Amino acid sequence: MSLQLIDAIQNTHMADSEFMALLKLTLSPTPEEVVKRFTKGVEPEITVTKETVPHLCQYIMPGQFASQNHLVFQGKFCIDFYGKTGYEAKLLFERSFKLLHDEKIVQPGFHSFLCVLAYDGDFATGISGVKGYKGIYDIDYIRMN
Repeated sequence: MSLQLIDAIQNTHMADSEFMALLKLTLSPTPEEVVKRFTKGVEPEITVTKETVPHLCQYIMPGQFASQNHLVFQGKFCIDFYGKTGYEAKLLFERSFKLLHDEKIVQPGFHSFLCVLAYDGDFATGISGVKGYKGIYDIDYIRMN
């Protein structure tokens, strides 16, 4: 279930030309270009430096099945945005927010109810020349069997 959610989040971002421009990618990037900008997990697939940003990590946080309906999963996911400046990281977050907040995420094989921002804020990366911004979302979605 969580991989389907992460795929849907990434596909939503990759379908948006404005977001892809912020990542310095076209709407039809090669798989190698995608790996340089998107990570499906907490730890980046690349070494994040001021030369390799912008970059984002998308990952699942603990959730639970709904008490009244066990076909619905009440989940959370997080996106960490890395940029050369705090402003660049915040721009990535702002565009992502417009794509996800108060929206349903629908992809083949995946359907959610409204996605809602639960928290956002900057974070220290400990990497010289790299700043971070984080968004955490609540999302309920239909369990896939």
